[in-house]
Amino acid sequence: MTISAQSPVKPHGFVTRSIHWVSILMIAYGYYKGLDNVNQLADPALFRFEVIFASSLGLLFAFRLFWTQKIGGATRLPHKAPAWEHVASRTVHYGLYGSVFTIVGTGLAIAYAYASPVLGDFFVNAMIFIHEAALTLLPALILTHITGALWHKVIRRDGVLEAMTGKLPI
Repeated sequence: MTISAQSPVKPHGFVTRSIHWVSILMIAYGYYKGLDNVNQLADPALFRFEVIFASSLGLLFAFRLFWTQKIGGATRLPHKAPAWEHVASRTVHYGLYGSVFTIVGTGLAIAYAYASPVLGDFFVNAMIFIHEAALTLLPALILTHITGALWHKVIRRDGVLEAMTGKLPI
């Protein structure tokens, strides 16, 4: 069933779109540059960079969550969209936030635990396990998010994708 764009979806504003696309770039860069081994944190410059990068990503996502919940609006799904779409959208979006916050939090914990002789191997190994689980889950959530956007573009034709892309010919 196709929903025509009888009432156009309100586009996201410049700030919301900017936060969205900067988030994508930062996540992609984080995966691209990743660490091969926690022992690389012995390099003070790399340690500092990792802490600054993780903190910046965490702050960006905290601001993003605040912005979408309080100012810019979190969804552009039409009110008439089926309940399952609303549930799926919220689930994926909160999953994305949860994964990123988990990656950032455990990454910082790993970095500081590595630098601290007080915390034992059990703590570091537990944080690495959780960190890697979130790193594995995040791409699946991103693919689900992209699939949902394409669903709205190709099947529903309701303007939801265009609310984030503007007039990009996607």
